[in-house]
Amino acid sequence: MFFLGLGCENDLENIKKITATDKTPDQVTNGLHSIYSDSGLVVYEIIANRMELFEKPSQTTYFKDGFTVNYYDKNSQIISTLKANYAEIKESENLIVCRNNVIFTNHEKHQTLKTEELFWDKKLKKVRTSKNFFVESPTIEARGVGLETDETFNQYKMYNFSLTYKDTTNGFSETK
Repeated sequence: MFFLGLGCENDLENIKKITATDKTPDQVTNGLHSIYSDSGLVVYEIIANRMELFEKPSQTTYFKDGFTVNYYDKNSQIISTLKANYAEIKESENLIVCRNNVIFTNHEKHQTLKTEELFWDKKLKKVRTSKNFFVESPTIEARGVGLETDETFNQYKMYNFSLTYKDTTNGFSETK
């Protein structure tokens, strides 16, 4: 009986060597709710069911079950929200890649962008898609294929698009 007890010892380092592969995340977080601040002010928060972080070959964070990111102004009010069923944050490229049911809402301007794929260059502060898109605001609807904008929705470049202007006083709309 004494010899059987010696064979049951677990060495955590040996277990890691045996079970970890290149496809194993360096960090996994379930039920993520993370708040990022600068100088005591909340800048943004990320909410996700599951986060997988890979340190190598380049630091990339995956949200395979989707995520929500809320961006805040200096008064701690949510100014925009980004949601997607899948996302990657590529730290070395300052890039957020979102796919599948992407919804980007600017709450201040009451504008919503919907698409199936979105690239957000954090360094250049630009958002773009080459896929079909739909933008809606209280006065306009835009549909097209391919869009570039700044992260505040102030300046757009739309490609292959049509616009519908809404007249909220009498329900009239005009497409151009």
